[in-house]
Amino acid sequence: MKLTVLVDNNTSTGKCYLGEPGLSCYIEIDNKKILFDTGYSDIFIKNAFKMNVNLRSLDYLILSHGHYDHTWGMVPLIRLYTEAIKENISYKKPLIITHPFTFLTKSRNELGEIGSLISEEKLSRNFELKLSKKPLWITEKLVYLGEIPRNSNFENQTPIGQVYLNENWTDDYVIEDSALVYKSKQGLVIITGCSHSGICNIVEYAKYVRMREYSISQEVFI
Repeated sequence: MKLTVLVDNNTSTGKCYLGEPGLSCYIEIDNKKILFDTGYSDIFIKNAFKMNVNLRSLDYLILSHGHYDHTWGMVPLIRLYTEAIKENISYKKPLIITHPFTFLTKSRNELGEIGSLISEEKLSRNFELKLSKKPLWITEKLVYLGEIPRNSNFENQTPIGQVYLNENWTDDYVIEDSALVYKSKQGLVIITGCSHSGICNIVEYAKYVRMREYSISQEVFI
């Protein structure tokens, strides 16, 4: 597996890359090309161009959760594909994998909207979606964890604003927060966004999923 950070809140000294309070990573594994989160703006696209990473040939886009610093880059990503169509540039649209709650409206009083700017309905007109609360194996070595059980009593007990669910505003504990797990020869490698689920919960669930040793007949390969 090769992981390239396209954007976070740091940049390398001497490099002409841009940074922001957001996250986007590019992963290459088993001939699959995966984008993990899209950051806050179009910076991940600009950095990818400088890194010679072709975002028009992705197999998957996996979103860790619905906050703006991980999803707002979807707007310029749609523009990237729209321009490719208009300009007759070769492209392959990725399958988007995430939790069913990722695209719900989220709000904090002092900030207003902090969730995805793109609704599930609108996004489904531009990409194929696979929404799942259950683990999904991307390859034999890489799994999307889905909804992570909150078993620890000391992690992330405070809600982050509110979420509009079932026609009501309710405290948002970011239930959709998920992660990727890679099975390396040295052990499990966890790729996470903000770890709103709690890093200990993520680690324990990653070990649980690995111990079950999912097969094609037991769990879904995408």
